[in-house]
Amino acid sequence: AAYLDRELPRAAGSRETTRTTTGSGGGLAALHRRMHDTGKHDEAALLLVAASHARGGFGAAERDRHAPAPVTLATGPGRVSLVCFPALSAISGPHEYARFGQAFRDERDVHVVPSPGFTQGEDEALPDSLETLIQMNVEGLRKVVRDGRPFAVVGRSMGGCVAHAVSVALEEQGLRPAGLVLIDSYPIDAASREDMGWWQGAMIGGMLDRIDRFDMTLHDDRLTTMGVYNRLFIGWQPKPVETPILLLRATEPLRGTTVDPEGRTDWRAYWPVGHEAVDVPGDHFSTLEEHSGSTAEAVRAWIERLSG
Repeated sequence: AAYLDRELPRAAGSRETTRTTTGSGGGLAALHRRMHDTGKHDEAALLLVAASHARGGFGAAERDRHAPAPVTLATGPGRVSLVCFPALSAISGPHEYARFGQAFRDERDVHVVPSPGFTQGEDEALPDSLETLIQMNVEGLRKVVRDGRPFAVVGRSMGGCVAHAVSVALEEQGLRPAGLVLIDSYPIDAASREDMGWWQGAMIGGMLDRIDRFDMTLHDDRLTTMGVYNRLFIGWQPKPVETPILLLRATEPLRGTTVDPEGRTDWRAYWPVGHEAVDVPGDHFSTLEEHSGSTAEAVRAWIERLSG
């Protein structure tokens, strides 16, 4: 089920549509694109964080009213189910896992727990704190995990940060996942490393390349949603967990990635908490697109090894 062949979702009542092509008119999306095209990647990120303060927020007491419903992508008798968390970029959503989920059809349950902000448009309220977001996502996971049945938590890109934070919260509540899978996830502070100055531009460039390639429209509200989540995660660091961690690293660099031919620095995804790393075909995005089958196979092999 391909997902990048249509316009990004837009809710009724959303007031502004802005193409992200260079030279387009006003609006946050056009300004963000122009800043990126001129190499002002850090400044563009700060712009989104600043603009994110215009979005309405909700606290933990209101989380039930704002929580998006989990999405089931596959069902099956497999002992370990998978609960997936999407990335938090402007093109994120449950659709990221569409092909991945199909790879487990009739084999095991695969669910996606979305975060607010990617479906209803610019008036959709967003969590007022990281604690509210994680508490909401923990409860979303508990809705889809059958009583006593083991499950693994999966996160892609910045969704890996969400998945790790959810795993920490679950362990604190006495419910340990069978495993935590990070699909090409980097820590929040990756761009601050001296040898990774390319990271911000390559990641945003990859996102914009997909918008152009599939002739999609990017709306300002999705960028401010991205800004909110970037702001909430500022300073976050993953805590050690008892849950085993698998980091799947893309083997193909995005355009703009600095690759050291002498191997003194490594551009591939990394994680600051103990984990097992496995390389999979594709780049940061295509690991869940045309290479979703091999990504699913790597997850399958690891889960089966864990469950013995």
